[in-house]
Amino acid sequence: MDDKVILENIRNGDQKQLALVYRSYQSEFIAWLVKEHNCNRDEAKDIYQVSIIALYENIISGKLTTLTSNLKTYLYSIAKHKVFEFRRKENKIDRSVGVQTIELEELVNWDAIDKEKNLVVMEKSLEKLGDPCKTLLELYYFHGLSMEEIAEKIGYKNSATAKNLKCKCIVRLRKIFENEIQKLSDDLIN
Repeated sequence: MDDKVILENIRNGDQKQLALVYRSYQSEFIAWLVKEHNCNRDEAKDIYQVSIIALYENIISGKLTTLTSNLKTYLYSIAKHKVFEFRRKENKIDRSVGVQTIELEELVNWDAIDKEKNLVVMEKSLEKLGDPCKTLLELYYFHGLSMEEIAEKIGYKNSATAKNLKCKCIVRLRKIFENEIQKLSDDLIN
């Protein structure tokens, strides 16, 4: 069935159509989450259900009226964001995880070359970033300290000051990282 027709049927209250979409992608979707996002099966099922609910709400609210891709791709896009949300919440609950790669993956485009090279470029970018940004980001991402702990350790007025600086540092780091990746790509081409 055409995705436009599916959207219209769901928008008109056809719960059977929504159930059909749910069943159609469920197995493949859960396998994808387990393989590509290192979710366990229970997490994958939860993320899938939340993604279906988000899809439904987007259709009913009118946020999704036309698709620029197919319905399956749209659903996978929702799921990707839900995984990041889930991981971010998980990291806030348990800061002992160590390097918070999900947040770092959101920070930069990891698909540019490959993860191993990107980690080397990230280290180089952190060095170029310099202090106080380098120290602040290392304390937050690598040591899992809260903004309050960072403010106290570095001697900032309060956590809001540390958080504001962290945002500025991330912007600077992203630019440095992207420039380094571009240089590396240019070197590979030449």
